[in-house]
Amino acid sequence: MTIRRPLLGGLVGLLTLTAVLLAPATALAATGPAAATTATTATTCTDGHWPAAVQGVPTLFHAGAPAGDYIWHDAYGWHLRVTHRGTTRAVFSGRIVSSAPMTARPVRLEGSDFIALSADRLTLTYRFTNYGAVDGLNFRTDCARRLTFAGSLNGTKLPISRIWVGRANHHPLQNPFVVTRVS
Repeated sequence: MTIRRPLLGGLVGLLTLTAVLLAPATALAATGPAAATTATTATTCTDGHWPAAVQGVPTLFHAGAPAGDYIWHDAYGWHLRVTHRGTTRAVFSGRIVSSAPMTARPVRLEGSDFIALSADRLTLTYRFTNYGAVDGLNFRTDCARRLTFAGSLNGTKLPISRIWVGRANHHPLQNPFVVTRVS
């Protein structure tokens, strides 16, 4: 009987230690890109919805379209694409700031292109060297109330006529511009 008690105590201690060690690994695994997307998808925002003006792919967007940023929202989240006419080098850069954490993934990047998400996941920075094809990113927010977009082409702030938002190809009133949820 005295032999079993220390054995039982040791077994309980080992199980507790195993649970403590596995919990952080499980939590870490659940924070990967796929899990973050799943968690974001399952989250229901009670803060309203994004305006109708930002919904749907801009109809003017295609590879080789006029140079600029093409931005839209749909059931899968937010999307930003860049392109320009011809095959010369054009460098698009910018920043997206969210009032809540974001997850992001690159789309069709190559060479020196990059996207970077800040440690707090509130600021997304991008730089795409484009030769007339399409570069971009997709991102989701954890129920952000507000997003701020700022874009540049070859180191110069994009004029608003070079930013297309939503299916109706809206131009923002300024660069940078803010999109806020509506009730």
